[in-house]
Amino acid sequence: MKDKNNIEIEDISAFPLERSANHNNWEDIPNQEFKEQVFDGLAEEKMKCFLRVVRSGSPFKLGDYFYRIKC
Repeated sequence: MKDKNNIEIEDISAFPLERSANHNNWEDIPNQEFKEQVFDGLAEEKMKCFLRVVRSGSPFKLGDYFYRIKC
């Protein structure tokens, strides 16, 4: 995937994701479900920020949930 400046955006689809509403109880979320329900509706800058934070190992809050790469 590329941004508006034709720069490649990181691909995290190879990594399993999980989400949590309270930061304590994490549940798996399939990458396809995440992409369709959350990621496709994000503004480009928010998407880039999400990818940077999640790739660093930190959780990122979008809407009602925190998302992270499964440990």
